[in-house]
Amino acid sequence: MSDYIILTDSTCDLPPEVAEKYELRVACLSVLLEDKVYKNYLDGRELSFVDLYNSMRDKKLPTTSAVNVSDFIEIMEPELKAGRDILYIGFSSAMSGTYNAGCVAAAELLETYTDRKILTVDTKCATAGEGLLVEMCAIEKSKGKSIEEVAEYAETMKKNMRHMFTVDNLFHLMRGGRTTRSTAILGSMLGIKPFLTINKEGLVDACGKARGRKKAYKMVVDDVEANIIDKDVPFYIAHGDNIEGANELAEMIKERVGCTDIRITYLGAVCGCHGGPDLVGAFYYGKE
Repeated sequence: MSDYIILTDSTCDLPPEVAEKYELRVACLSVLLEDKVYKNYLDGRELSFVDLYNSMRDKKLPTTSAVNVSDFIEIMEPELKAGRDILYIGFSSAMSGTYNAGCVAAAELLETYTDRKILTVDTKCATAGEGLLVEMCAIEKSKGKSIEEVAEYAETMKKNMRHMFTVDNLFHLMRGGRTTRSTAILGSMLGIKPFLTINKEGLVDACGKARGRKKAYKMVVDDVEANIIDKDVPFYIAHGDNIEGANELAEMIKERVGCTDIRITYLGAVCGCHGGPDLVGAFYYGKE
């Protein structure tokens, strides 16, 4: 069986120690803030999570850009030269051009490296939902599964990555085209917290709303309780610089659902630009 690596992109929002443990390669998207471009590293080395969210609270509006083809080639080609195949597990193609850029890079490289393999998986996931799928695939690789077996596993399991989150400020969703200006204004006035998910097309989708943070968190926990498949699989809570809210949600899930491995992580810079400060969400292995 040929040696291979797993490549993903920085929207997976995995803790850096997890990426290091499984020797993942990570292609970084970028954030433009106040005329300066920052790479979206998992450890926030160029733009810290706190600095990003504080800038947004100060009404500074960052924008994001995808990984380009040349960036992917720069990561992929040394692996192919070294005789390793590549499994690229990427950010939802419905939300970014990153996955398609990875596919174009793969096609170009395979014209030269005809004896190598590059397999790609469009996760239709984002942030810690994508990250959880990547971690589960890395675990399968560590068991000795082939690149084809892990790619097939990813295609099967991506339908079970549930993303359930609530945002504090509807205006960031409005900027991203996820809701209208009138809805954002009215919702903010009434204290409405939307309950959001990533649908099977790989897009952010509203699936409910609650008045107030406590009720919104309860809706998240209700979803987990109804749909979780395996409580021993890692469970992620991601937040937009809202560790208090993340801890509160974690305690509610522990009490009602009994999950054993809850990991709290930041919503990274790219996804955070659209979710905004104080977002809190649960990302887990559940029913399709």
